[in-house]
Amino acid sequence: MPNYKVYIRRPSSAPNWDYKQTVLANNAVLALGQAYQNWVNSHPSPPPPPLGYCTTKVKAVNAATVRAALEAGDDPSAITPGQQAFIANIQQKVSNFLSTQLDGTFQVVSYPSGFHYGLTYGNNAYYNTATLRDIDSLLGVADNGQLELTGAGFSGLYAQLLPAITFTFSQADIALMNKQDTAASAQIGSIITEFKNAGGVLSSPLPFGGALQDIFNQLIKQFGSLANIPNTMNALRNAIASYQSLAGDSYALHNRYYIATASVAAALKNVTTPGASNGGMQTDASSYYIGYSPDLLPNVNKLIGGLNTPGNAVEVDISLSSFTSTSSNMQIGGGLGFSIPILDILNISVSGSASYSVAKYTSQGSSITMTLNYPGVTLFAATPSQLSTDGSTGWYANLMLQEVVANTGKDATGYALQGSEFDVDEVFGTGKAFSRLKTFVISQQPTIAMTFSACDNQSITSDLSVNAEVKVDLFGLFTLGSVSGSYKVQNVSENSKEGTVTVTLGPPQASGTIPLQQQVCYLMGGVASYPPNNS
Repeated sequence: MPNYKVYIRRPSSAPNWDYKQTVLANNAVLALGQAYQNWVNSHPSPPPPPLGYCTTKVKAVNAATVRAALEAGDDPSAITPGQQAFIANIQQKVSNFLSTQLDGTFQVVSYPSGFHYGLTYGNNAYYNTATLRDIDSLLGVADNGQLELTGAGFSGLYAQLLPAITFTFSQADIALMNKQDTAASAQIGSIITEFKNAGGVLSSPLPFGGALQDIFNQLIKQFGSLANIPNTMNALRNAIASYQSLAGDSYALHNRYYIATASVAAALKNVTTPGASNGGMQTDASSYYIGYSPDLLPNVNKLIGGLNTPGNAVEVDISLSSFTSTSSNMQIGGGLGFSIPILDILNISVSGSASYSVAKYTSQGSSITMTLNYPGVTLFAATPSQLSTDGSTGWYANLMLQEVVANTGKDATGYALQGSEFDVDEVFGTGKAFSRLKTFVISQQPTIAMTFSACDNQSITSDLSVNAEVKVDLFGLFTLGSVSGSYKVQNVSENSKEGTVTVTLGPPQASGTIPLQQQVCYLMGGVASYPPNNS
C-alpha cells in the first residue's frame, strides 16, 4: 500500500498550503479524502471549506525511493548542507540535555501542526482525541528525506494489517498432524460423537482443520481451555484424553491454532471498537480511543509544568558573515564554517504581504548572529496497550508481528501475512511504513533573537517593527508562523554605539480563551520505533 503526500489549501491561501499530510492509502483519491478528513478533525480556525472549493495536490511518496534519490544526490528537494548542520546541532544539544532520560537516539521530526499537549481536559479528565491522534501518528519520510509525523494512524495501519495475518502450519507439521490423526481416527470419531451427544453442533462451513478443530474451537471458547471441560461432559473429556495420548503433537498444534486465531480476532476487535471494557481511553461521555497504556503516560499537569519550566531550554547559535550578493559563510554551534546561498538563509514575510531575505539588509562587511531558543523542553514515552493473554484488553501484539516478519514467504508454522496487499519488506523495518515515535520531545514554540551588525539598520527597524506579524522560513527547513497563525516581532533593540540591531521573534500571546484540548506546543522530535524488532 503506497504513501501519498497530500497538499490542501483554501482558495485565499495561494501560494501557501494550509494542510500537508502523508497518508497510507490504496489510491490517490482515498488518500485525499483521508487527509481532508484529518484536517477537518484537527479543528483549525477558521474551519476548512468543502473539499470541492479547495486546491489540492496528491503526490505518491515511496520512502525507499526518497532515500535512494538522496543517497544518489540527484533529488533537488534534498536537505542542504545548512539544514544538515542545523539538524545535527539540535540533535546533539537535545541528546546532551536529555542524555539520562532518552531511550534511544533522538532525531528531529517535522510536525508543523504542533503537538496538542492537553492530554486530558475537563472535570471528568477525559482524554483529548487530538493528543491521542498525535501520539498515534505514523512516522514517515518527507520529500527532502526529513522525518515527519504523517498524521495517519499507527493503530489504523495495524488494523489494516490484522485481517491479512493468518496462522499457518509448515508442511512438516501438516504431515505430522495427518499421520497422528490417521492413527487416532477412532478417537477423533469418538470425540465427534460425544460432542454431538452433549448437544454440540458442528459449524458450517467447517474452519481450517475440519471437524476436530471446530470442536476444539468451540470448547476452548466456552470453557477457556480443554482442561476445563466439566464433569457433566465426562465422556467427551475422556475421548479427548484418549486422542491426546495417541496424537500429542497434533493435539498441541490444534490448540495453538485456536489461540493464535483468537488472538488476531481479539486484537482486531479491540483496535477497531475501543471501549471501557477492552482498555480504550475515554474521550467524552460516549466515545473511546484505542489505548496507549494510560498508566505510563504523563499527567497533563506534569506536561504543562515541564513546558513552563524556563530552565528546560535548548539553544542553537548561528553566525553568518562574509556576505556577497549570492552567499554567506555560516557557522552553527561554533562548528566549521561553510558557504550557504544567501536566499537559503532566512526569508521573512511581514503582515502577510511584503517578503524579505537577508540580502536586503546585508553587505560585504555585515554579520548576523542568531539564537534559537526552545524553552520548556520536555519528554514523555507512549506505549501501545499490549494485548492481554486472554484478548480481553489491549490491542498491540509485538510477538505476533515478530512471527509475521520471520515466517512470511517461508514454510513455517506460525503467523504470516497472506495475500498481495502488503509486502513485509515495505511495511516492517527501519524507515518503513509501520513506524512511530515511542518517545516524544516537545517544547514551547521557539523564539529567534537576531543581532544584525554593519547592516542596513534603518530598513530593519522599518520593516520589523514591534508587534508586526511575521512568517519566518529558516533555511527552508521549517516555518515559524503561517497564514492563519503568524509569529510576532516581540522586541527591537538598536545599539547606535555598536551599530547593531537586535530583533526578537516569537509566538504571539493568545488572545481570548483557547480550550486546553486545542492548545499546541512545538514538537522537536523524539526516538523512533520501527516494530517489531525496534519497538
